[in-house]
Amino acid sequence: MSNVSYLELKTVTDAVYAEAKEKWAKDVVGILQKYNIKLRQKDGQLYSVNISIPSSKNNCILVGLRYLKKDKTYTEDHFLFEENKPIVAFYKGKLEKVIEEYKGTHKQQIVLKVL
Repeated sequence: MSNVSYLELKTVTDAVYAEAKEKWAKDVVGILQKYNIKLRQKDGQLYSVNISIPSSKNNCILVGLRYLKKDKTYTEDHFLFEENKPIVAFYKGKLEKVIEEYKGTHKQQIVLKVL
């Protein structure tokens, strides 16, 4: 059986980019769970789901799950969806060794501005 996770995610992102879908985080988390990827439970609470398209790699989509940790810092787990390949998980900043354009994103802290 071939891996179609990329096509499943691309269907969601295409709908988002076409402005046909506003809420998509649960869809993305559902795809990850379908492929047996579990969310953090012990050391953080899911804060946001991010999607980006790497410019240095073709036919792939990167999903970032950003967590607010108990120590009030943020961390992000990354999942690379590539066409016809299994999802690859990157923890503890390992993504930047594979796709250099993401250097520093694992521990990037969010600055919230109050208007």
